[in-house]
Amino acid sequence: MRQGIRLLNTPVRRLEGIAYWVIEDPDGIYDYINTEIRKEWEGDARFERRDPNDDPWLKNLSKRKWSLEIVDIARIKLNPEIMNYVDPERGYVFTKSLEKRSKELQESIKMGGLVIWPLIVREEDTRLADGYCRYMTLRAMNVSKTYAYSGTL
Repeated sequence: MRQGIRLLNTPVRRLEGIAYWVIEDPDGIYDYINTEIRKEWEGDARFERRDPNDDPWLKNLSKRKWSLEIVDIARIKLNPEIMNYVDPERGYVFTKSLEKRSKELQESIKMGGLVIWPLIVREEDTRLADGYCRYMTLRAMNVSKTYAYSGTL
């Protein structure tokens, strides 16, 4: 970690009625993604019975430069491998889990004014790297723009 993650100093910004915790400093975004989010992605890989050390995204993650941007949701592309993930042994279907979690998140935002984190996208193709539940929830709420951490090589 370069200077430590300053999550307590992250401001709340509103966009189209949605409140977001944002990290504005590129170094802070880098630290957040390469520590906290990396742990989540490594756990996802293990859940899917993949070796995180072989994951191409994780291999080049530390080489990316990050910025906070406002992105048109319609421009964001979903990863078909993630969307089509099924584990028949466990009875896990990603899209079914996503639908349930998205409904719960939508209710939390509407009822309690929940503050969410920006989506994470690859700048080169605006492919969603993290935040599928937030993405689906925002689409269901007819939000057209979102905050996103955009990473480029």
